[in-house]
Amino acid sequence: MTVRGFVLDVQARTLTEVESLTMVDKDGAVWRFQAEGNLGFTPSHIREHMLQGQEMTVHYKGKGDALVAVRVTD
Repeated sequence: MTVRGFVLDVQARTLTEVESLTMVDKDGAVWRFQAEGNLGFTPSHIREHMLQGQEMTVHYKGKGDALVAVRVTD
């Protein structure tokens, strides 16, 4: 599953791994993801997209009641 939108917040687990990510899609829905493994981008790269107002796509899966990001693309 995927969602495309603008990053509102990104929290880092380490310099290279994302802990969590929040985005808003074109309809105004807010999506909150936990991260699992390497998403393909560092937290700082995702934050750069956030600051510049550039859209990103999050590829995710459901895990219980949570949404888990597994990959992020430009």
